[in-house]
Amino acid sequence: MILSAVIEKEFRMFFRYPLRVISSVLVGLVFLLQFVFFGQAVLGGRYSALLEVSTGMGDYPTYALIGYVLWWVSVSPMEAYVWGVRRELQRGTFEMNILSPAKMVELLSSLAMSWLLMDSVLMGVVFAIGIVIFDIPLTFSVILKSLPIIFASLVAFLGFGFVFAGLVMMLKNIGPFAQIFEFAMLFFSGVFFPLSVMPKIMVAFSKIFPLTHAAYIVRALFVGTSYIELLGEIKWLFFLILLYWGIGYALFKWAEKITRVIGYGGY
Repeated sequence: MILSAVIEKEFRMFFRYPLRVISSVLVGLVFLLQFVFFGQAVLGGRYSALLEVSTGMGDYPTYALIGYVLWWVSVSPMEAYVWGVRRELQRGTFEMNILSPAKMVELLSSLAMSWLLMDSVLMGVVFAIGIVIFDIPLTFSVILKSLPIIFASLVAFLGFGFVFAGLVMMLKNIGPFAQIFEFAMLFFSGVFFPLSVMPKIMVAFSKIFPLTHAAYIVRALFVGTSYIELLGEIKWLFFLILLYWGIGYALFKWAEKITRVIGYGGY
């Protein structure tokens, strides 16, 4: 009931302004295109034998499109926890939600899910346009095989986003900090370039991001690799789901306890 109500509210507010929707799609598309064209300029063309040796996928537009769409959708829950909660604080409605019979975790999860669905719609459009522009071969079976991994990655970030929700309640404006984390993930997860070009210590550090494993698995599925061959990466991903939810929920409950004492403040 709460989930459907929050999703309906967020969808009405976002899609009420068509220019905002069009702008979001165009920004996402321009961001993608500039990186793809830059990558092709560096590699000397669309296909790279070196990229195929290091990642198993030699077609750079496909490599970049998969990583980019996964990154955009993955940061959506964190964006919801940061900007969504801040917006409720600015409107003065956050305190009303606190006093409602609904649990705070349920309200925040519903908010994150609504933003996740909205960004999935936008990135679905960007993905489809990217498929057409770069003439990327795609089968329905590959999409179906990729969905469980994409879902698992999103579940991990839904849990970790509670850290940011707690910080927003305490510090109010943590947008810049959250964006640092988002773009660090863009860099360390190998969204636009293979991790093999990075120092070993940075490659090891990249393992803490679910996106690193999700992007690797989905790219491997696109070139025909089976789930059995990817079992190691899948285990890593599911381990991070438990870890992210454990850390995220514990820190959120701590922040909520502190905030109930010092007050939610306002704008």
